[in-house]
Amino acid sequence: MAISAKKNTFNKHKCSKGVCNLMPSFFQSPININIQNIGFRGVTPSLPYNSLAQDGFVSNPLYNHFADKARIEFEAKTNPRVRELMHKYNLPLRVNTEELQILLKGHLKNTRLVAAQIYSNLPAYIRKDVNLQQLQEAAILHDYGKILIPNEILNKKGALDQREREIMSLHSELGYELLKNKGLDENILKLIKYHHQNPSGNGYPAVAKDYEHSITAQILNAADEYTALREERCYKNALDKKQALKVIKEKSDTGTISPEVYQALEKAVL
Repeated sequence: MAISAKKNTFNKHKCSKGVCNLMPSFFQSPININIQNIGFRGVTPSLPYNSLAQDGFVSNPLYNHFADKARIEFEAKTNPRVRELMHKYNLPLRVNTEELQILLKGHLKNTRLVAAQIYSNLPAYIRKDVNLQQLQEAAILHDYGKILIPNEILNKKGALDQREREIMSLHSELGYELLKNKGLDENILKLIKYHHQNPSGNGYPAVAKDYEHSITAQILNAADEYTALREERCYKNALDKKQALKVIKEKSDTGTISPEVYQALEKAVL
């Protein structure tokens, strides 16, 4: 996102040859979330894949077999849709596990925390329609497809051209394709695939006319964007809380995000 602001001290990166090395997250202090800890699938060999581990929203677990380079390469090479998308833009099938680890330590963890904060500040009558477990798993995996986006595009210091923007937009569908046979609930997969969609259906990837932008999708969308705005990247400075909220408020005013989701975000971060 090419929004600039006065430089601040949050979540700094050091860029070298177009690669961003993530510094410590801007969520360093304890975060008060008005809900009990949720179970998260085990990520250590000592825990079965279908077991649950309490992580208290502090760690950033990812299913370890999702980060295995050989498995990802196999999944990509044997997936017709992945091959089609990569061939369309003449992209090398190169798995960037280093980028995934950078995302896990910063953006994915932060998005997950903000999503939990939004959820916990929603009115109860709205919260009952949100599956917190699915929201949290989608948040920690929503940018998984960036593992196949070339580093020179992911971390380009200047603005992306049209072709580069199209390639960047592939990440949500690539993530869906790479994860669809990994035992995730279909609702989680849809959240990952459509986390850049909106109620009007003019986001990406394309959707059918009957597409419904659920409240869970709106929470993930708001958490993802707020977190991205608050992070410093190679190509942009970080916004402060009020600047980031102003951007999200404009989306609420135009109906892209419901007022209740925006208000919950505002309560959570101010």
